[in-house]
Amino acid sequence: MVFGGTGVVLAGLLALALWAPWGTAPAAARLPQVSLARLGGGPDIQLPLSDGGAGHPLVLVWFASWCAPCQAELPQVARVAAAAEASGTPVRFVGIDGNDAPSAGVAFVRASGVTFPVASDPDQRLANLLGLAWMPMTVFVDRHDAIVQVVRGPITPRALEAAVHRLANRP
Repeated sequence: MVFGGTGVVLAGLLALALWAPWGTAPAAARLPQVSLARLGGGPDIQLPLSDGGAGHPLVLVWFASWCAPCQAELPQVARVAAAAEASGTPVRFVGIDGNDAPSAGVAFVRASGVTFPVASDPDQRLANLLGLAWMPMTVFVDRHDAIVQVVRGPITPRALEAAVHRLANRP
């Protein structure tokens, strides 16, 4: 069979592209300093977080209203984030609406029940700085601004909860 070995190699490469295991990072190992416009208006979102979020672990969630996997994932992420906040975890969430019309992004965020801050990044500036491009995508940043995990593609609520727990307990 001609494709037997090639198929296995391609499947392995696809698996690596979709999931970067805990402890690995993208091209940029640290979260760069960047200021992004807040979706829907208001003060810009400064990354790494300032205004009460400095020194806290961070979950960055990339999405767009037109992205079918994002439409299924974002309401689930919103529920996990709300439960994490209610439990008193130090982990903060920030959404990144990329490559999207602002009005569509605002409507999508509201319909999904998102209560965490959301930045607008129509040109994917932050993703490009990190050497990443995928939607949905979830990036986990520890309290020292080191990127410790990247999930390319949808993340399940259970996997998100486990990653938030690891992030909250990371020294």
